[in-house]
Amino acid sequence: MRDQFIELHQERDLGQKLNATFAFLRQNFKPLFRCVLLYVVPFALLAGIFSGVYQSTQLRELSGAVQYSSWGEFSYSNSVNSVHYWVSLFFTLVSGVLLCLTVYGYMLEYRQNQGEVSPGAVWARTKSNFIPLLYSSVGVVVLCGLAMLLLVLPGIYVTVALSLFGIVMLYEETGFLDTVERCFYLVKGHWWSSFGFLLLVMLLQGVIGFVGSLPAIVVYIFRILQLPGGDSDMLLIVASSFTTILSLVLYVISTTAVGFLYFDLVERKEGVGLLEQVTQIGTQPDVTASSY
Repeated sequence: MRDQFIELHQERDLGQKLNATFAFLRQNFKPLFRCVLLYVVPFALLAGIFSGVYQSTQLRELSGAVQYSSWGEFSYSNSVNSVHYWVSLFFTLVSGVLLCLTVYGYMLEYRQNQGEVSPGAVWARTKSNFIPLLYSSVGVVVLCGLAMLLLVLPGIYVTVALSLFGIVMLYEETGFLDTVERCFYLVKGHWWSSFGFLLLVMLLQGVIGFVGSLPAIVVYIFRILQLPGGDSDMLLIVASSFTTILSLVLYVISTTAVGFLYFDLVERKEGVGLLEQVTQIGTQPDVTASSY
């Protein structure tokens, strides 16, 4: 039996958006996470490996396990380790962008095809929008960072508004400045409700993520306290990779939630879904009349 189609363009209160988010994830768990596994996890794994190597070196230096015979050796080690850090950061950014494109691409295909989604169609949307969104993500991070530096409250306001950036750019096919303007337009008058919804989702996601990261925390504690087994670099790299992948995969929850927030705000502002329903009613053939 086919699952009931979940209408995306619909006004929902906080509880309804939360229920719709988890209902959508539950209904589409296998096909959506197959896409995430194919398009996101490989880059998340690379980010985790480089992060693990970087953290392993840092912890060994802090514990005094590494001794340098000269300043040149110390400088070379730091430069190599900083490369691990920046490579990890790059793959984390790439993974985050791919995750947004994969989830939003899946949601748009789901809506366009009444619940029938193929991985190929999701990949087509992802690869065609990857470079623009990657560059734009750097700009969004800079804007949010500058807003936070000026004052914390404006920074929070900007961050909530620009959380819609990815789905607006993908769905409405707008440029950077138009997307930023559109995000602020959508949250105007609905900022507090948007903030409350996103805060609740992030808290739930954080609790789940903390439980999942416990193995890595245990490894770090063993390493710092120099307990048996804590000196294994491979164990730390595996734990770091697992935590990185888990954290990125868990962002499927908040990314899907942002998608439902976007459709809710568009519906409140413009009534797109209602207009589509009216149009469909108006274009339906008169079956009763044609049967006589």
